[in-house]
Amino acid sequence: MNFGVLASILLWFIGTILIAFGCLFLCFMLYLHYVHKQNAHLPGPPRSSFIFGNLADFWKYKKATGKTLAEYSLEKRLEYGPIFLITYFHRCVVYLADPNYIREVFINNHKYVCKAPFVYHKFGFIFGQRGIGYGIVTNVDDLSWRKKRHIMNPAFHRKCLKDFMTNFNDVSDRFLIRMGKVADGGKPVSMVQEFAKVTLEAISQVSFNINTSAIEDPESPFPSAIRNYFEGAQANFDIPLNSVFMSIFQFKLFQTDSQRVQINAAQFLRKFASDCITTRMQDIAENKDVPNDLLNLLINDGSLTREEIIDEFITIFIAGQETTANSLAFTLYEILRNPHVEAKLLNEIKEVLGERQEVKFDDLAKLKYMGQVLEESLRKHPIAIAPTRILGKEIMVGGYRIPKGNGIGSSPLYFAMNPEIWKDPKVFDPERFADAGNIPNLSMIHFPFSIGPRNCIGQTFAKFESKVILAKLFQHFQFKLLPDQTDRMLGRITMTPRDGVMCEVSRCTGLYDVFGYYCANMGY
Repeated sequence: MNFGVLASILLWFIGTILIAFGCLFLCFMLYLHYVHKQNAHLPGPPRSSFIFGNLADFWKYKKATGKTLAEYSLEKRLEYGPIFLITYFHRCVVYLADPNYIREVFINNHKYVCKAPFVYHKFGFIFGQRGIGYGIVTNVDDLSWRKKRHIMNPAFHRKCLKDFMTNFNDVSDRFLIRMGKVADGGKPVSMVQEFAKVTLEAISQVSFNINTSAIEDPESPFPSAIRNYFEGAQANFDIPLNSVFMSIFQFKLFQTDSQRVQINAAQFLRKFASDCITTRMQDIAENKDVPNDLLNLLINDGSLTREEIIDEFITIFIAGQETTANSLAFTLYEILRNPHVEAKLLNEIKEVLGERQEVKFDDLAKLKYMGQVLEESLRKHPIAIAPTRILGKEIMVGGYRIPKGNGIGSSPLYFAMNPEIWKDPKVFDPERFADAGNIPNLSMIHFPFSIGPRNCIGQTFAKFESKVILAKLFQHFQFKLLPDQTDRMLGRITMTPRDGVMCEVSRCTGLYDVFGYYCANMGY
């Protein structure tokens, strides 16, 4: 074959590819035009880009302000009203900020809204590496989700959690020892990081009967692995590609150093979960005495594959730790910024517990003001991502037609910062929840654990755990915020305090010092 013929074939091949790509691009542009036309009647900010929609606007906003997508959409809500459209590339998302709209979509029409694979698979797979996979948070198949939720529900039932009060107390006592060492060292510490250690140990002990030593061991690999996993998931979201195409990053040639660390974190967590499951299965096979915890429920059900059990293990292991730690950190920040709140809280702890070191199950209901403090913190600083779904059919909301296939979502911030709902919404005021039962539409305006059938399975766990940790912590320690601390948010799938809640820690005076006893009896 001479060179001329070869060149002709090559040009033909290249031309064919270019024509094919051109046709695909033209089809995509026509599709974008159709999507824009279908949603042209909805209020919202104008698109700065035909292709990227409002995504380019958010990137510019984030670069200029350092703020999160939640804060960007909050500004648009204040500008455009209780129903508005934001376009991300080719995906149109309608946001709702009226309690009646929330009820209409997420309650009355919950059968027609589903989780979007494009969104949730980015959390389940870190640059193509399976992490939590199709766990209860990221599972987009309704039948599969219902089956797994049914299996897992007993482990998070109030009656079952009552039996784990000893675990909550034991883990918190270990945390007190850790805080004692921090106080004695005299150096400021990030309470975001410290709370991450104790919440990780709590979920590990209660759900899996595992000791990660995260509280005591500064070299424990688990806190950094979880942090890197969440950073990887957020990095996934920042790239507007389907998770299938993200698998290209499985090849080292295309990985950055940070991506490699995040992929390794997913691999590490998955291997750890697999090893724990293997050990428990062996114990069961050998008729050993094993705890009736979540891991036991997942294994003994018999209908889940090993990969599915690993998915659920990692989901609870990291999601249960991250959200509660961030919530506790924001709560501590607000307590310290409001001395009158701190004084009232300390008085309640003294009245309920006195000099007693153990927090009993009956004490949880008596710590009413603490519950109000936690709820107000969640109002002002919602941690979890907002409920975002895909419409399975066209519906009417607020007089507007919302097309089938659109994304539809909301954010607790839209309601939390609404002065028509909460007086002086930026003020931290736990008294708002003194009589929560009489707050109109409370479940439609305050949903820190999401809304509808797919709300958070661990919300009661988180409330129990938080009360025990805070009560014991304030019995023995005083905290002082460093001057540069703010409540600015950092978006990392969940919302976390950007500044870390850096504190100086000191021991309370005049209280029974438990540390000598625990150090002597626990081998520290």
